[in-house]
Amino acid sequence: MRLYPDVYGRRFAWMLADLVMVGWIYLCVRAGLWVNNLVLQLDALAQGVIDAGKTFDSWILSFEQGIPNSVPYLSDFLHRTAQALKVHSGDSLISAGQAGSHGIHLLALILAIIVTSVPLIFALAIFLPRRLRLIADMRGIHVTLRRALAQPELTSQMLEILAGRAIYTLPYNQLLAYSHNPAEDWYLRRFEPLARAELEHHGLTVERYFGPRPALQA
Repeated sequence: MRLYPDVYGRRFAWMLADLVMVGWIYLCVRAGLWVNNLVLQLDALAQGVIDAGKTFDSWILSFEQGIPNSVPYLSDFLHRTAQALKVHSGDSLISAGQAGSHGIHLLALILAIIVTSVPLIFALAIFLPRRLRLIADMRGIHVTLRRALAQPELTSQMLEILAGRAIYTLPYNQLLAYSHNPAEDWYLRRFEPLARAELEHHGLTVERYFGPRPALQA
């Protein structure tokens, strides 16, 4: 399977287009990662809430562990106070902080995917169909010509077929780049200039399939 045309100008252009596309993909991914990291900085707030809850719990535990057990009335009062504090412990802060942290990570992931995918899909929607069409055209013409030219007597007929396609499908100003008078070349059965126009339109050369040809007049 051919990925790039034989015609050097078009080969360079498509190689450059592929490199630009690879660079665009890289930039889109980097932009997504940057957005992801930017949003994740908000996780410091959620972690602060979690740490506050844990600190509050540690204070209650330290208070409870420091209550003397041998002081009448006072020990019972302090234990009841510790139990009351546990009702309003830092667990709610920890739960809220964890929920916030999960939400921040989810938001970071969603925004990163959007920032990466939207420009990437837009670029691929423009580039990929043309790229695949080029590969398919080159492959189709290559297979057709190889099968036909396996029989040497079909060489002139294939030149005529290619010239006919050029006459009927290519813009006239494009034909004039290969022939001074396309109609006259067709009538006089000078098929090579028109066949060259058709093949080079798809990125292929006459020489690849029909061997070295005499230089064409400008």
